[in-house]
Amino acid sequence: MNYYEQFKFGSGSFATPEMINAAGLTQAPEGLYLGQDLQGRVCFSNQQSAVLLQGGARGFKGDHIIPWLVDGHYRHHIISMDWKGQNGEIAQLQALQGRNVVNWSPRNTGSVQAHRINPVAYLRGDSPTLIPDAKIFSLNIIPFDGSRDGAYFQGNAQRINEAVTVTLARVQGVVTLPDLADLLIALGNLSDEWLNFEEHMAQMPEASIRQVVDQLKEVRESDSPNTGGFAGIKGEINKAYSCLSDPQLRAATSAPFDWCLSELDKPDTPPTMLNIMEAMEFAQTSAPVVKALYTAALIYKRRAVGSRPQLWLLDEIGNIGAWPLAVDLATYGAGYGIRPVYVVQSSAQLDNLAPRAAAIIPNSCGTQIYKAVRDYNEARRLSSMLGIQTIEQEDFRLNETARIAQQTAVMDVFVKGGDPFQAGRILAQEEQRAIYKTKSPRAVLTPDEIMNMQQGNVLVFMSGTVQRPMMLTVPHYWQRPELAGRYLRDPFHSPQGVVEIHNGQRQIFAPIIDEPAPYPLTNCPQYKSGTWQYVQGYKP
Repeated sequence: MNYYEQFKFGSGSFATPEMINAAGLTQAPEGLYLGQDLQGRVCFSNQQSAVLLQGGARGFKGDHIIPWLVDGHYRHHIISMDWKGQNGEIAQLQALQGRNVVNWSPRNTGSVQAHRINPVAYLRGDSPTLIPDAKIFSLNIIPFDGSRDGAYFQGNAQRINEAVTVTLARVQGVVTLPDLADLLIALGNLSDEWLNFEEHMAQMPEASIRQVVDQLKEVRESDSPNTGGFAGIKGEINKAYSCLSDPQLRAATSAPFDWCLSELDKPDTPPTMLNIMEAMEFAQTSAPVVKALYTAALIYKRRAVGSRPQLWLLDEIGNIGAWPLAVDLATYGAGYGIRPVYVVQSSAQLDNLAPRAAAIIPNSCGTQIYKAVRDYNEARRLSSMLGIQTIEQEDFRLNETARIAQQTAVMDVFVKGGDPFQAGRILAQEEQRAIYKTKSPRAVLTPDEIMNMQQGNVLVFMSGTVQRPMMLTVPHYWQRPELAGRYLRDPFHSPQGVVEIHNGQRQIFAPIIDEPAPYPLTNCPQYKSGTWQYVQGYKP
């Protein structure tokens, strides 16, 4: 039987354990946890391409995320976008993996040690790449949002931002976001501070910077304060920097600094986890600063060829608004040694980053994981991705008719003395009809079956690596005995002072021990306060 006859309507199916084994997912020494196959074998992905993890609210996406941070199978740097301040606290016990932890936590909530970071430390007056760096910085802190007038207003705002940034770097030596915000909020007014700075801009060798000065003078001398659309341009700049009137955000990005993102690309730096722990309610207002942190990480990384790879966990990235860099990362991040992981509740959230991002990003993700699907259109799309299978089943009416014809032919011979040769021909003719099976199409999973999947089941697509989509099982991370003692309490769901673990026999609540950190660990940034925590009975 040829392929098209055998799979008349489609060859859709789930991957078999043999396919999963052939893809090397059960033997990967490093990588990201995917789940367990039908035989209970744990599967890992050691690809370098991007990952998409999609699941509805309260869909237990953390059962994937927390193991990525604590199970030790990913051995390089991690930058975690942690709006709830939840993942960072749970995964703070990185001493087990020899990993330093840095927490940028402007609200200084929870029990973690907070650190101050300069997101624009690479913008230095003596840097040979100052101008291209200022262009990348400007593009990401004032991104194009795809609006009708955005190309004009945002483009001009980027140009002015670049001019002010370059000048400030040369005048001050290094840029900080609060200093830059103070200047740009005063842009074009008659204050002594701005007019003095404008004189510095007028002396810059770049014609593009001097042109900005001329345009600002033209606006001041004009009868209309909105000459050249200046009000709209200034509005885009104010939108990007208004968050830095927040004292807590200013403090988190002001000297004295505790750590620099350039540390991630030094050859002697141990594996490090940076938790970006801005609070969820400030996601939109503080987004420019969060974007600036990732922009700095990218600039340092791509100029340190061969440096340690990085995993960028972009949790709830849809909250951050327009951000072209996030879309570009899906396509070229692996080339720089950056593996982005996009975590969203629905694919529609990706369109917040850039037009058509919901189509571009999944197409570039070598691993796509779906769980807790609650939208019918999303379920229908996934059903189409899983494909159609060809179902072979008995044609009961035809089969029964053939059997009756065979019985009748036999009875004619023995009861009525019929011709045995004629009866033999009838038996032979009806033999195939008696066992004939019909083929019919059937979705591997229908949309309603996807929406009603049992909790813990996930759909995993790894095109080009595994021949078929996978249906894997993902238990709660606190029910996995091999993870006991590797994580601390969930600040939102665990009782105070204890953490839920499976000790190999049963579920228990184990006490969290808080005590002075041993001497070698006091050199780690996460133990700067001199204390550390671990799970009782699992002291590292």
